Amino acid sequence: MRLAPTLDARHNLAMVKDDALQRDLETLSSVRGRSLSWLPEMAVVRVDAPAGPARWFTLLRNTAHANVSHLIREGAQLRPDENTLTVGAGFIGEYSNAFFRLRQEDLPAFTAAVRGLKSEADYRALATRFAVRRTDPAFWAHTDAVQDAYRQWSPREAALFDYNRLENR
Repeated sequence: MRLAPTLDARHNLAMVKDDALQRDLETLSSVRGRSLSWLPEMAVVRVDAPAGPARWFTLLRNTAHANVSHLIREGAQLRPDENTLTVGAGFIGEYSNAFFRLRQEDLPAFTAAVRGLKSEADYRALATRFAVRRTDPAFWAHTDAVQDAYRQWSPREAALFDYNRLENR
């Protein structure tokens, strides 16, 4: 690969040193289909390990379309059975729609809940268990931790997160 020396691999899950965590994240990234329609487009996930510092990941929902050349009537172009999920190590973007916080041992339950989403009520149940909402008393402390981790992860690129797109559902 001629471009290998210049490619940025820091978001690649292969860079995760903990084998069990890497496997669980790859299982999460393998979720496909309609259930992903209920997830936000972008979410930051904090995974607290039994020992050691928190690990940070970004979830990106890839919404499948038959055609993206029309600005109106997008719903007619959606192909929800073809939706995919990208899980990247660290922080990708500044426009998070949700923050999730879970213990490493809860990652399989989180994945199962994502795979089983069939309604807004299912998403609310997932969020009640794992999301840090704006109404959470720990919200500002959590976002301070997110910002600090982002600055450590990428000191030259880190910016303030824009909370205008943050959902509270």
